[in-house]
Amino acid sequence: MYTSVKLRVEAKRKLEELQARLRLCGVKATLYEILEKLIELGMEEEEALLSKFKYEANEEDPMLKLLDKPIDWGIEDSSTKIDESLYGGSHGGIHRHRDIRSSEK
Repeated sequence: MYTSVKLRVEAKRKLEELQARLRLCGVKATLYEILEKLIELGMEEEEALLSKFKYEANEEDPMLKLLDKPIDWGIEDSSTKIDESLYGGSHGGIHRHRDIRSSEK
């Protein structure tokens, strides 16, 4: 039984390039057969596969870089005045919809 797998265009191009390289070595294999062998290889070489998914030691998380260099908005406490800074003027604090009332009393 077969199923379909969606690949990015670049990944499909690389898979086809791998298929062409195998042909140059005398191996005729379909894309399906190559994927099966790659899965088997991934199972046998699990550590090598896992290393492809981990950050390298030199690579830092980009979100941590942002925290190291915060943007100065010129506001003492941006957590309470964020609406004023972003949208201009006061919006009644965090409860912008204070006039909406519940039907429950």
